[in-house]
Parts: sequence; structure tokens; C-alpha cells
Amino acid sequence: MKSVYVTVLIGMLSGCATTPSGHWEQTGRTELETQNDLSHCEKTAYLDSQRNKTDEPFKGPIIEKNCMQRLGYTYINNPK
Repeated sequence: MKSVYVTVLIGMLSGCATTPSGHWEQTGRTELETQNDLSHCEKTAYLDSQRNKTDEPFKGPIIEKNCMQRLGYTYINNPK
């Protein structure tokens, strides 16, 4: 019986970890260029979170999104 609860709990937690599925696009940019820009923005968000550990711990994704938008990208949600 205990293993059933553990299995249900793991299933519930894995559902919480899912994120919207989509990708960044910019006309004229290759997949490699997009990945390089995304990597840059992820690093920027990480470094900001390390400098401001007590300041809004969940703002990393917002920093990453703003960085990509400043570079001219649009986030496209994949169809379900």
C-alpha cells in the first residue's frame, strides 16, 4: 500500500515539473545562432541569480525571456 502512495506522489510531482512547450524564433537566424543566443541569455539569468540570491529567486526565467526579446526573438508555443 505504501508503494502505491509513493507512485502517485511521484506522478503528481512529475506533472508539476512540466513547462510549456515552445521555441524561440527570429527571421533569418539559424538554429545554431538561436541556440547560441539562448545559451547567452541563460548564462545572463544564472549570473544575475547568483548576484542576487535573496532577490526574487524565481525571476531567472523572466530575465532569460527579456534577454531573448531584446535580441529580437519571439517565443512560439508548439501546438498541442
